[in-house]
Amino acid sequence: MRTSFFALVLSSSVLTACGGGGEAPAPPPGGGPGSSSGTQAPANSGSGGAAQAAGPTAWSDSAGTATVSGSASFKGEAPAPVQIAMDSDPKCVEMNSDGVTDGSVLVDAAGGLQNVFVYVSNGTDAWTFTAPEEPVVLDQVGCNYTPRVVGMMTGQALRVKNSDPTVHNVHTYPRKNRASNVSQPAGSKALDIEMNRGEVLVAVKCDMHSWMQARVGIVDHPFFTVTAADGSFTLPKLPAGDYTISAEHEVFGKASKQTITIGDGEAQSISFEFSK
Repeated sequence: MRTSFFALVLSSSVLTACGGGGEAPAPPPGGGPGSSSGTQAPANSGSGGAAQAAGPTAWSDSAGTATVSGSASFKGEAPAPVQIAMDSDPKCVEMNSDGVTDGSVLVDAAGGLQNVFVYVSNGTDAWTFTAPEEPVVLDQVGCNYTPRVVGMMTGQALRVKNSDPTVHNVHTYPRKNRASNVSQPAGSKALDIEMNRGEVLVAVKCDMHSWMQARVGIVDHPFFTVTAADGSFTLPKLPAGDYTISAEHEVFGKASKQTITIGDGEAQSISFEFSK
C-alpha cells in the first residue's frame, strides 16, 4: 500500500507540472513574436476575428472634387538672362539666328517664376494609382529641350524625341532610378525611358551640347503640375483630406512646404516664394 500511495503522488505531480491540471500561465503582453494580441485575427485570416483595417482604394477621378491653385514667385532681383554660345555646333547656330538665352530661370515682370514643379508630397496613401499608358514627351528642338520641366507618374514612360537635324545624346542623372545615356542622331526614333521610383527633380542633359538641360518630376499619383509663365498653377481633382504640397525649382531648390485641409468641392489658394 505504501508503494501505491507514493506512485499516486508522483503521478499527480508530473501531470500538474506539464499543464495537465490547474491554469496555464498567461501569455506575455502582445502575445509574443508572431502572434496576435487579444482577439484580433492574424493577417490574411478568413472569417472570424476582428475586421481587418481597410487598405488603399483604387483611384477614380470622380472621387476628386477639390482644387488647389496658386502661384510661385521669386523674391528679389531676378538673375539677368545669360546668352548661350552654340558655336560648337553650326547647325545649332543656324537654327537660332537671333540667339538664345539660358532658360533655367524665367521670371516675369511681376515676379512670377516659371517651371516650378508643384506636387502633393503627403496625403495620398489612401489611394492606389495606375500610371497612364500615354508617355510624357520631351522634345529636342532648336538644340534645346522642350518643355524645360515635365512631370510624370512612376511607371509611365518618358519619351524623348529629336526633332533637330543634328545628333544629340540623352543623359539622365537620377538618384533613385536607373540612369540612361543614349546617342540620338537626327531622324532616329524616339527613346522611351522608364522611371519606376518617385524622384524630384531628375536632370536630363545632352553631353554634346552642354546648355541643353531639362528636369523631370516623378511621383506616384496624378496630383502634380508645372507653373506657367506667370508663375500660376492649378492642382485639380483632389479628394477631400489633409495634404502637404511641395514646390521645387531646378536652380533655387525647394520652397517652404504648404499644409492644407480641404473639403469636397472646395477651392483653396496657396503660394510659394523662392529666392537666391
